[in-house]
Amino acid sequence: MSHIRIVTDSSAHLTPEEIERYGITIIPLRVRMGRKVYKEFTDLSYEEYFRRLQSVKTLPTSEPPLLQEVIDLYYELSKETDHIISIHTSRKLNKVVDVAHTAASTLRSHTRITVIDSETLSRGLGMIVLRAAEMAQAGESAQAIGREIRGMIPAIFLAFLTSDLHYLERDGRLRKSQAFLGSMLGIRALVETRDGDLLVMDKARDALDAVEKLYEYISEFAYLEELALLQHNNVQIATALMERLREKFPHAPIFTDVPDATLATFLGSNVLGVIVREAY
Repeated sequence: MSHIRIVTDSSAHLTPEEIERYGITIIPLRVRMGRKVYKEFTDLSYEEYFRRLQSVKTLPTSEPPLLQEVIDLYYELSKETDHIISIHTSRKLNKVVDVAHTAASTLRSHTRITVIDSETLSRGLGMIVLRAAEMAQAGESAQAIGREIRGMIPAIFLAFLTSDLHYLERDGRLRKSQAFLGSMLGIRALVETRDGDLLVMDKARDALDAVEKLYEYISEFAYLEELALLQHNNVQIATALMERLREKFPHAPIFTDVPDATLATFLGSNVLGVIVREAY
């Protein structure tokens, strides 16, 4: 049998190069847009998602993969390895972890499958998955990988600013009156991850305030190991923030991209945010 295989879902926001380098297996999450359901990463790229979003009348939602899809994937991997570590988006944001647990229980006699709730999403999940894949490739044991990534989970932080307040209203994170007034005034909500969920913690009045809020958020981390900056429709603000981050953290690797489709189903298309990995 070959070394441990690492599985994650499409929210992890990994590049094709990272996936190929470490042999990571991706389970596509499903994005419902109107009456149609698309598999993220395979038949719905980030660019295609934002393009289709322009013609959809109802807000899109994120759904877990079908159970049989996960069972089939685990079964195929069981022919190559005797241990699969499957790391996924927070249970509070998508039920993929529950589907993975059910699939794993049906294949108990074929291979050992460890399912882990990352309590985060997007590139935060990706940071955890990459560390697990590095260790697996280096020949580390499943026990060592499990200890390492469970230690990483509390060290991953996400903060995003969004002006698409109706997404937050739909999911009960803002009251209808707050979303209406905030949209009228052009206010951006600052959303952070807390205990695996997305919570509105603050607001930004304008572009300058948005840069300052995110910069202050990141500056609180004394031992920053890794940083991701994701944005869509906020190029100027993102550029200003990036200049300040490069100056303050000249040695920290910074991943930049547009938000993934799953993240955007919670925050909308007009987003700017950061995902931080702190030393632990």
